[in-house]
Amino acid sequence: MERLIALVVFICSGLLLIRLAPGAIRSWRIYAGTGQRRQEDAAGRTPIQPVGIRDRVALLAPLGYQRLGETRLVLPVGERFGWIVAAADAESYAILVDAPATGGLTGIYSAWHDGTWLATLHPRGQPSDRQGLQVRIVATTLADAVGVHRSGLERIKQVHGAPRPIRTMADMLALDADYRTRFGGSRVRPITMRIVVPTLLVAVITILSLVLLITTH
Repeated sequence: MERLIALVVFICSGLLLIRLAPGAIRSWRIYAGTGQRRQEDAAGRTPIQPVGIRDRVALLAPLGYQRLGETRLVLPVGERFGWIVAAADAESYAILVDAPATGGLTGIYSAWHDGTWLATLHPRGQPSDRQGLQVRIVATTLADAVGVHRSGLERIKQVHGAPRPIRTMADMLALDADYRTRFGGSRVRPITMRIVVPTLLVAVITILSLVLLITTH
C-alpha cells in the first residue's frame, strides 16, 4: 500500500512539476538580472504602436503628457518595448507597455535628487510604502492615476523640493537606471517567490516520493 501511495504521489507531483518548472525558471531568470538590466533607447526600432498604446497616449495628451520616445528591454524571455511620455512640466514621465491578454500597464514615475521615488501604477501592481519609495495602485481610470500621482507629487515636493526634471530620453534612461539599481530586485522578488516557492515544494515532494518508492518493498 505504501508503495502504491508513493507511486501515485510521484506521478502526480512529477506531472505538476513539469507544468510549473518552465514558468518558475523563467521568472527566476528575469528576477536575477533585474538590478543590472537596463532599458535602451529604441528610436526607429519599435513595432507599430498597438491600439492599446495609442488609446492611452490619446488619453494622456490632454492631461499634459507628450511623446518622449521608445525603449527596448532585453529579457531572458525576449525583447520588450515601452512607449514613453513625459509631463509638460517635466516633473514626471510614464511608461506604457502592451499586454493584450491583460489590457496593458502604465507606470507614472517621479524622482528626487536625494533618491526618493514616487510611482503610480495603472491598473494593477504591487503597492509599496517604504523608505525612499512610494508606489500607489489605481485600478479605476488612467485620468484618476494621473490625479493620484500629481497629488503625491505636491505632497512630496513640500518636503523634498522639486523632482528631477525629465525633458529628454537621456533624462528618462538615467532615472530608469537609478530606479532599477535601488529597487528593481526588491520589487520583483515577491512576485518571483510566489511562482518559485510552490515549484520548489512540488520538487521536494517529487524527490521524497521517489525515495520512498525506491526504498519501499
